[in-house]
Amino acid sequence: MKLHRRPRAEREGQQSSHSDCRPCERFWTGSSPHRERGQHTAGPMEPPSGPASRRHVPWNRLLLAVALLSFWPPPTTARLTVDTVPPLAAEGSIVVFNILGKEGLVLGYGWFRGNRVDRAAAIDVYQILNNSFTPGPANTGRETIKPNGSLIIQSVQKRDSGTYTVVTVKADLTNVSASGDLQVYSLLQQPSIQVSDPMDRDKENKVVITCNTNETDISIKWIFNGQYIKAAKNIFLSEDGKKLTIDPIKKENAGKYQCEIFNIGTSNRSGIFELKVKKSSLFDLTTGTVVGILVVTSVCLGLIAALVYFLFFK
Repeated sequence: MKLHRRPRAEREGQQSSHSDCRPCERFWTGSSPHRERGQHTAGPMEPPSGPASRRHVPWNRLLLAVALLSFWPPPTTARLTVDTVPPLAAEGSIVVFNILGKEGLVLGYGWFRGNRVDRAAAIDVYQILNNSFTPGPANTGRETIKPNGSLIIQSVQKRDSGTYTVVTVKADLTNVSASGDLQVYSLLQQPSIQVSDPMDRDKENKVVITCNTNETDISIKWIFNGQYIKAAKNIFLSEDGKKLTIDPIKKENAGKYQCEIFNIGTSNRSGIFELKVKKSSLFDLTTGTVVGILVVTSVCLGLIAALVYFLFFK
């Protein structure tokens, strides 16, 4: 039987149309564009048992998501790093996870919550060629991937604290991963001061100043005239630091008092309470002091009387 050759232009046109799909076919199936018809070889992006029908799956974002979420073999971590900016962020701020140390042609990025690289932890997948995104189950609507692969989280919350992992899919069918950490702290509400008796204080009495706050996981410091104070002979702090007791009150204790609360990332101060100490008077003196004064006065009066008698009556 005589074989008829097709025109060269027709053969080249058909060959060209097939070659355009071969990079996609090779990426998704792991097969070589030069393999024998009917032969199927597992590649890095799928288990050896993958179905042969995937050889003709089109290039689209859904398949990229599947590829990123079904790594075979697991990704390596060579040279790739994640830089978190800032690593310690206040609630409501913006955080960026930058990818450093990228090498070669990258086809896509996948971001995951925690150290897990699976579908349940997927935040978002970005396909560079199609400029398309596939959000995952861990996406809250506040996460986006930039064209350079960086992950941005808007209005971070305390629950966003933790580890984030990125996987890059390269053109040579290798996958590289890296992780970065984020810690989010709450902005503290201003505390208030409560005083056992806000009136002017007499010396030798006592006063209790309380720092009121509903914040948790905090430390408390006390401030006197702009300087941090510690316990002293007549200054006592409660175990949790919320109460400052001055007993007895001394003249040098008069001044402005504040409490300051702080956590790992921020602090806030209360308003000012000014402690006023009354000037000393006879009524402020202790019984012993009054008795001493009376004794001295009596002695002085006796001496004066004796002197007068000696001068005028002797």
